[in-house]
Amino acid sequence: MKTKRLQLMIMATLFLGVNIGGASVAQGATLQNKNVVVAKKPTPKSTVSSTNVSKVNTTKKSSFRPLVTKPAAKPVAKTTSKSTATPTVVKPSAKPVGAAKSSTAAKSATTVKTVSTAKSTAVAKPAGTAPKPVAKPVATGAKPIAQKPAASKQTTPKVVKTTEADSIKANTAVITRNKVGSVMTPATERIEHVPNVRVLLGSRSSDATVTSTANMVVLNSGNGQVSTISANRGTSVGVRGGKIAVNGKAIDTVVTLKPTNSDAPFLFEGKGYRGGLTLRANNGTMMVINSVPLEDYLYGVVPQEVVPSWPAAALEAQAVAARTYALHTMEQNKGKLYDVSNSTDHQVYSGVSGEYQATTNAVNKTKGVVMLYNQRPINALFHSDGGGYTEDSVNVWGNDIPYLKGVKDYSTGTSTSNWTVTTSRQALESKLNAASKGVGKLKSIQLTPLGNPGQQTSDRGVSGRIKSATFIGTSGKTTVDGDSLRSILGLKSTLFDFYVNHNPAKGTGKAYHNFTGNNDTVYIKGHGWGHGLGMSQWGAAEMAKRATPGDANYYQTILRHYYSGITLKKMY
Repeated sequence: MKTKRLQLMIMATLFLGVNIGGASVAQGATLQNKNVVVAKKPTPKSTVSSTNVSKVNTTKKSSFRPLVTKPAAKPVAKTTSKSTATPTVVKPSAKPVGAAKSSTAAKSATTVKTVSTAKSTAVAKPAGTAPKPVAKPVATGAKPIAQKPAASKQTTPKVVKTTEADSIKANTAVITRNKVGSVMTPATERIEHVPNVRVLLGSRSSDATVTSTANMVVLNSGNGQVSTISANRGTSVGVRGGKIAVNGKAIDTVVTLKPTNSDAPFLFEGKGYRGGLTLRANNGTMMVINSVPLEDYLYGVVPQEVVPSWPAAALEAQAVAARTYALHTMEQNKGKLYDVSNSTDHQVYSGVSGEYQATTNAVNKTKGVVMLYNQRPINALFHSDGGGYTEDSVNVWGNDIPYLKGVKDYSTGTSTSNWTVTTSRQALESKLNAASKGVGKLKSIQLTPLGNPGQQTSDRGVSGRIKSATFIGTSGKTTVDGDSLRSILGLKSTLFDFYVNHNPAKGTGKAYHNFTGNNDTVYIKGHGWGHGLGMSQWGAAEMAKRATPGDANYYQTILRHYYSGITLKKMY
C-alpha cells in the first residue's frame, strides 16, 4: 500500500506540473502577441484577424482615401494555431513607388500684386499654339493649424539641375524617390460636397434670353420658388425698376433660374452652361453669374488653358492647378458678389461649348485633388511658357511666396520659348515718352547682360528676368521695373535683352546697350511667355511627353516640380 500510495503521489505531482506549465506557456504566448501589437501599430488600412490584437488596437479607420501611389506595407498577420502559440508571418508583396517632389520649409504666402499674363491684349497670341495662362492672382488667406502627417518623416534629397535637354530624367529620378500625398486629411478638414463657384459672365443693360431642355425654377433672393418655366421655352430676363424681371414681370433684386434636372445645361444668349443662372440688379444693369459645381466649371476651363491634344499627365496637372486656383480665389472672395470672372482676370471659362473629352477625362481623373501649403489651397499661378527657367515670386511682384520658386523649365514651344522683336531707337523713345518715362534721345541702357539662369543679379531675377532697367538719354535717366517695361514695349515676358545694331540671330549673342545716335536698329531677343511664376504649361507638356510609360500619376511629379513644398490632397 505504501508503494502504491507513493506511486500515486508521484503521478499526481507530475500531472499538476504539466498543467501548470502549459498554462504558463499559453499565457506567455498571449502576452507576447499583445506586446507585438503595442510595439507596432498597423496602418489605418490594415485589418487584423487575431482576437487579442483587435482588443488592443483601437485605431479608427479613416473613410478618406488619400492621394497615395506608394501603398503602405501590409501588416504582419499573426494567427494562433490550436496546437502551438507560435505566430505565422505572411510577407507582403512589393509595389512600385509613385512620383513626387519633396517638401521644404518656407515662409507663409502674402498678398500678390495683380498683373495680366500671357493672354495680354498687348501681344497677339498664335492661334492654336500657346495656351492661355491665368492673370491677376490673389494671395493665400488664413492658415489653419498644420496637421501632422501619418507617414514617417523622410530626408529630402536635392533635385539635380543640369543644362542638358534630357535632364528631366535625372530630376524625375530624384523626385520619384519621395512619397506622394501621404498626409491623411481628417474628416473635419474635408469638403463633404463639391462646392459651387460663382462665375461672372458679364453685365448688360439690355434683355437676354434663357432656355433649357429641362424645366427651370425661378427663385427669389431668399431662394423661395416664384414660378416654373417649361422646358425648351425661351424666357426673357432684364432689369425693370431696379429689379430683375422674368418675361417682363419684376421679381426681386436677385433672381436665380435653375434647371430641375442638374444634368441639363441651360442656354444664355445661345451659349450653354451647367449649373444655374443668378441675375443681380446693379445700378441699372444686370450682373450675369453662373453658379456651377466646381468640377463642372473645370470642364469649361481646362481646355481653354491648355492644348487638349497634349499628353494626359499635362492635362491632369492643369486640372489640379485650375481647381486649386479656383478654391484659393473663392476663399479670398467669400464676401463678394462673385468668385471669379470668365476671362484672363482669373481663368478663361467657356461653359459647355468649350468642353473636350480629353480634358473632361483629366478633370474626372483628378476629382477633388488640390495643392495645399500650410493646409490651405495655394495661389496656383501658371503661365504659358517658362522660357527655360521659372522665377521667384519676390522678383516679379515683390512678395516672397514659398511655393513659387524658380526652377528649370523644359519647354520646347519654339515661338513661345524663343522670340525676337525688331524696332528702332526712335520707336523705343516714343514708347518711353508715352509712358511718361522719356529721357530725350537715348544714349545707353544700364542692364546686366542676360546670362545663364540661376545667377541672380541686382537687376535680374534667378531666371534672368528683368527686375529693372535704367535708360540714359540726353535729358537724364529713368529706371523702369521689368513688369512695366514689358507692358510698355508689348513683349511676351520680362526674360529678354537688347541688341542695338547687332542682330542676335547672326552675331555672337552678346548684348549691346549703347546707341550711336543715327538710325539705330534695336533687336529685342526674349524667351518664354507670361509672368514666369508657378507652372509652365508648355514645360508641363514636355515633361509629360518624357514620362515613364505606365506612370498613371505622373501629373503629381509635374506639380511638385513647379510648385515647391506643396502637399497633394483629395479634398472631396
